[in-house]
Amino acid sequence: MAHVFIVNEQTFKLHLEYQFAGTGASDISTDFIFDNSIKINTQNEKRSVLMMADVLRIRKGDKIIFFVTGISKFYGVFEAASDFFLDPNDHKNYLGQKLGKILTYRLLIKPYKVYEKGLSEFDALDSLQGVKYPDEIYWSLIYRKLDGNRGCTMITDQEYAILFKKLQKNNQLLQSKKYTYDDSKKKIIPSTHRVMYKKKPLNIDDQLESNMLYKYQNKKAFEHYLEFWIIRILKSKQFNQILPSSSPVSWIGNEVMCSFGKRRIDIIALQEQKKEINISLIELKDEQVDKTVTEQLKGYLRWIIEYMLPIYLRKGYKANIWPIIVSDGISKALPKTKEKLSMVEGKIKSYDWSCYNSPSIKVSPIKIIHFTPRKSGFRLTDI
Repeated sequence: MAHVFIVNEQTFKLHLEYQFAGTGASDISTDFIFDNSIKINTQNEKRSVLMMADVLRIRKGDKIIFFVTGISKFYGVFEAASDFFLDPNDHKNYLGQKLGKILTYRLLIKPYKVYEKGLSEFDALDSLQGVKYPDEIYWSLIYRKLDGNRGCTMITDQEYAILFKKLQKNNQLLQSKKYTYDDSKKKIIPSTHRVMYKKKPLNIDDQLESNMLYKYQNKKAFEHYLEFWIIRILKSKQFNQILPSSSPVSWIGNEVMCSFGKRRIDIIALQEQKKEINISLIELKDEQVDKTVTEQLKGYLRWIIEYMLPIYLRKGYKANIWPIIVSDGISKALPKTKEKLSMVEGKIKSYDWSCYNSPSIKVSPIKIIHFTPRKSGFRLTDI
């Protein structure tokens, strides 16, 4: 799996020298993470937690590419060498003064296959040379470009393969353990300046689950926290609490843009094995689900079939699509409320997807999973 970090020339140089990648918002304090009594603008809190989820989804070994604004070029390739961690937005933010901005959500990286020159945005995204099918266009990055408000974007394995091939063309593969950026030549070069990332990583996964519980108990919106928590589970060995297939998770996408109207799929998880691809389409609700969700899932499903599946089908894959809803189980509700919810969920689960089925594609009935609170967090129950 691969991810693109958006940087500028000043920050890019430091990312290379100190071997880390990061994103964040300089204008948003991180104090709310540690103290629920701190008041923060709702949209700022949501934006912060979703940025954390963007970096959280990255696993050790995932590939990292940098897009340098100003010169509009892609550089790489590097590899994630740690999990997500926080560097608080305060006067001790590591390298903050040198970076010229605060990057709070980070991970460490190491060289993978590093090429000297960058690939222009036109050659990567705008040129249609060699494109035979619409699904070969970089929709992940084009949607991100239109939205323009995301510092770390996942790309599909197919998009990465094409981008990597273009990056290799007429480019020199460098051989070094340390690199820097020559802004006069716009090239990555080996570095003799040996520096180390010295600040100890701060893990806040449990703290965010605690914040989610606080929101739940105080009847405040927390879908963004739910997204973080579900991604954490998908990355762990407990992924089968959510996903129907036991195959390893090969790709995780969150806030997956699936239209020019900025419509987003909460989470997509792929499990690939031999000539079979399992696609879990996960819709998150921080409240009880209602019947309108089927129309929502229908739109997402059509996008997956038209944009994600074709490249697999051309290779002879069989595709299984699993619509999954993670929602509130309202464990403490009155019996009548529970009975009403059970009836609604029964209708949702019985929705007929057969019109989408073919010899190569099977769409399974909707699976509903409840989250319910416990003393220090939440648990999941498949209904």
